[in-house]
Amino acid sequence: MKFEVIGTTHKQGYLTMTLRSTLQKVALISLPILGFVAAPNIARGNSFEIAQKVNCNTPQTTYEMKVCAGQSYEKADKKLNQVYRQLKPKLVISQQNKLVNAQRAWIQFRDKSCKFEGDFAEGGTLQPVIEMNCLADVTEQRVKDLQRYLEIVNNR
Repeated sequence: MKFEVIGTTHKQGYLTMTLRSTLQKVALISLPILGFVAAPNIARGNSFEIAQKVNCNTPQTTYEMKVCAGQSYEKADKKLNQVYRQLKPKLVISQQNKLVNAQRAWIQFRDKSCKFEGDFAEGGTLQPVIEMNCLADVTEQRVKDLQRYLEIVNNR
């Protein structure tokens, strides 16, 4: 967009008013579009989909690291729930109860352990990144544990 420099204050004031008016129009048009695009993602509780696209092979900024760590954790948590749902119905009632109790204890362990790990960077910009990476790592390990249990049950 080109603007011609006008020499008088009156005309510059007019140009400024026109520019502001145009920007206001663009903003008014853009907000409903943004709401239309973002609303389904917010309703699903997935803030990562409305974030800018990030190359998680080489994250450069703290923001990118946080987004990538969040995506890794989300993926691991989804897999954990999938394997858990496969395993639980294959167990007898007493084993199901023990699995539920073990899973509740594991969640507490995971959260406290990752909070502890993040506290090594307490107050720093990397604290949430460290915590989120820990959540992803610990959850991935739990997925492997549940997959091993599922394999045992399937081979009975």
